[in-house]
Amino acid sequence: MPTHATHAGHATHAGHATHASHADHAGHAASGQRRTAIAGLIGAGLIGAAAIGAAIAVPLTAGAQNVRPGTAKSSATLLERKVGKYGEILTNSSGFSLYVLSTESKGKLHCTSKSCVANWPPLLVAKNAKITVGSGVKGKISHVTRGSKWQVTFNGWPVYRFIADSKAGATNGEKLVAFGGTWYLVHASSSSNSGTPVKNTSSGGGTTTTTGSGTTTTTAPW
Repeated sequence: MPTHATHAGHATHAGHATHASHADHAGHAASGQRRTAIAGLIGAGLIGAAAIGAAIAVPLTAGAQNVRPGTAKSSATLLERKVGKYGEILTNSSGFSLYVLSTESKGKLHCTSKSCVANWPPLLVAKNAKITVGSGVKGKISHVTRGSKWQVTFNGWPVYRFIADSKAGATNGEKLVAFGGTWYLVHASSSSNSGTPVKNTSSGGGTTTTTGSGTTTTTAPW
């Protein structure tokens, strides 16, 4: 995928068949994991009741090996990745989904507690780091200061990983209500602040995707 580089302080516009019994077993296991994880988060006060209906799997330790909160890199790469009903979303260089918090649209950090940054590690780089972006990433890349580091922003939104995303392309954090707001995936091709968060709701037989600007598209279930 073609890429081009920019400094963080500047803008860029930039099957084989399987047995049904195995599939059923995996499905039951995943459902059990979701229920257990959600119950644990609610009990710990980390997730709001509004997220109970969301299809999420959020074991907080699953993926801890992939994220070290507070670690700043000398460079970073932002890419786009097509992920099912969510379309082309923003990811880091390893293909892990990036998120924004609904209360941080203006760039002011609200995810500041130790618990928040442990579960939603900010995408940090050293000051004056180089940010490389893929050809499908169209938003403005900049930063906000977090301690002695820079946190990468996309169209003004600080971006984060979710610790429960244990593999590339996982989207367990989408629409999860926690730490004072709602977490959303990011439209990689958006060039506006309001159109940055991905917001999905079920609509009949398909999925309706609504951007922050109010534009909607409906995707058939197949």
